[in-house]
Amino acid sequence: MTNLNAATRFHFPIARIGALTLLATLSAVGFAQKQADLSRLVVVGDSLSAGFQNGSLFDVQQTHGYASLVANQPGTLLPLPLIAAPGTPNVLTLVSVGPPPVIVRAPGTSTGRNNPLEQPMNLAVPLQNVQDALTKRPTPAFTTITDVILGLPGLLSGISRSQVEWAENLAPTTILVWIGNNDALSVVFDADPSVLTPVALFQAAYEDVTTRLAATGAKLVVANIPDVTAVPFWVSAENVAALTGYPLSAVGPILGIGPGDFVTADALPLILARLENPALGPLPADVVLDAAEVVIVRARIDAFNEIIATQARATGAALVDIHGLLTQIQTKGYVTGGQRLTTDFLGGIFSLDGIHPTNTGYAIIANAFIKELNQSFAAGIPPVVVEQIKKIDPLVLSDDDGPASALGHVSADTVRALRSLMLQ
Repeated sequence: MTNLNAATRFHFPIARIGALTLLATLSAVGFAQKQADLSRLVVVGDSLSAGFQNGSLFDVQQTHGYASLVANQPGTLLPLPLIAAPGTPNVLTLVSVGPPPVIVRAPGTSTGRNNPLEQPMNLAVPLQNVQDALTKRPTPAFTTITDVILGLPGLLSGISRSQVEWAENLAPTTILVWIGNNDALSVVFDADPSVLTPVALFQAAYEDVTTRLAATGAKLVVANIPDVTAVPFWVSAENVAALTGYPLSAVGPILGIGPGDFVTADALPLILARLENPALGPLPADVVLDAAEVVIVRARIDAFNEIIATQARATGAALVDIHGLLTQIQTKGYVTGGQRLTTDFLGGIFSLDGIHPTNTGYAIIANAFIKELNQSFAAGIPPVVVEQIKKIDPLVLSDDDGPASALGHVSADTVRALRSLMLQ
């Protein structure tokens, strides 16, 4: 018994040490496999990933996009398809804060890509939806934004690839994927829920995108879709009344809108005409998203986001909750440097087109991506200092300029320019 006990006492610690060593080794291997490598960072997405701002894809704005900020923090090179002044479409500029604000388009014509020979790693194309990211390829015509971004330099060698096809061929180590916004945002131009992508089609396309990108071996970071009614491109019935200076109970019956309804920016000149001449009747249906339609839109976005979350789990991707972030900012605002920014028009979060963020808004989004990269993949990326960006952001107005609600709204000219881009 004594010898047996001695043997047991001798071998058990060794066995235990061996097991602990094995666990430590396996943990170290697992940790190494989990870490993100941003040395070849690729971005797949739409205008929100392209750094679109103030109604334009424009070089001096593209570098302020969230993807560029994420790359800059660890010193990663992220080549962009930079577009020469005055951008495409011509960038909106704020001449005077008013109220009302004076917003004009910069004159001139862009010459296109600054460096058509440089292969971009940010592949995001404004107005593309999930299916487009899979299959929409550039053509030698160079008449669309897809041609300009994805066609160069590839078409110079006869190569035409979609976003996903390019991503598969660029040997990515990490891919940021924020796609699907346009499957929901299309409703802002027509106020018609029927234009939303059917759930089954969205699911099939999104599963294909994420499965193919995961097969590259790159770490994936995906983001979900915000509530499109939270963007200031829409004007709530309550804010319409505030802009007119009359209660909703007074102007609502004239315009045919009520609590919970939204109108597009197209509606604003029509509103003025009807307030001057009520005999014109209520606003046409194509500029009003009523409360019942809002429920439909939000339910569709919830369905899209469930698909995104499911695919994130299936592919081991980190998931960035942009929907929750924007909802929180809409409800509580975002305080930085002692100033509370809001999702109102000219409230500091959204640019002059009422859909795309300001430099500061993009910085907030960048930090959401960085947080998930750090938590899921031990990336060790320092966050962006939002306050520093806010200090020099030309679209974060001082408190002396007055509340955003008094400053105005997206212009009808902006709507026309964005719609023309959408029809390319």
